[in-house]
Amino acid sequence: MKEKKYTWKDVVKSALFKLGGQGHLSEINGIVEKNPDAKIKIQKNITWQATIRRVVRQYKIFEPLGKGVYKLLEEVTIKAEPQEFTEEPEIDHGIAQGMLVTIGKIYGYETYAPPHDQTIRNFQGKPLSDFVSLSNCTDIFRGPNLAKIREIDALWFDEDDYGLFPVYAFEVEETTRVKSGLDRLLKIPERFHARFFIIGPSIKEKDLFDQYINQTPFRKFRDRFMFRLYKELEELYNSALDNNIKREKFGIIERWRQL
Repeated sequence: MKEKKYTWKDVVKSALFKLGGQGHLSEINGIVEKNPDAKIKIQKNITWQATIRRVVRQYKIFEPLGKGVYKLLEEVTIKAEPQEFTEEPEIDHGIAQGMLVTIGKIYGYETYAPPHDQTIRNFQGKPLSDFVSLSNCTDIFRGPNLAKIREIDALWFDEDDYGLFPVYAFEVEETTRVKSGLDRLLKIPERFHARFFIIGPSIKEKDLFDQYINQTPFRKFRDRFMFRLYKELEELYNSALDNNIKREKFGIIERWRQL
């Protein structure tokens, strides 16, 4: 399990809490600057105020009220349940995305899915938006490829001193769209060193993946690409969920909940 550290998200949450739940960006900066827990982060990042501006735009728990004012929303915890695929393509696509963002959260990453998918796709009777932590990745991927990157089915992010960066990216694809998924994943800038996954229902998709991955332009980056079947994702999801439930029953609290 990835250890949860004190993040810029935590810094802003703490500032807004001290401001009574909402405040202007200048007020948030003032609180952050005096926060001893944020001192090291500020020292390592001379553009920390720009980082704060990005943070309040990226996370779903910070609601913009206009004119630079943001409100801290309650972070609702959705209880995920064991899940299997249905062999109905449209339903299974949403299930795969739901599994991926849930696993990402269990492992301590911030998660994202395309805005349109967050609205139209469901997982366990709830909109996909209920399971992701990020509403916006624009500031991370500025450039000509942003539109395609924003449509990647699921992204997991970690954080360094300057903010979020992608660690894993997933495309859920049926046979005719494997190449399109590979194309979108390759739009993520190489400097991030993210790992790319194609998730497919059958060996047909794996055969296509194996074919394309040895062709230009994917061949150069084939060590960063992996293919996994739905059944493998299902096994990972249910085992991660089971381990998380057992940890909570035992009484081990996630480190970030103790901050």
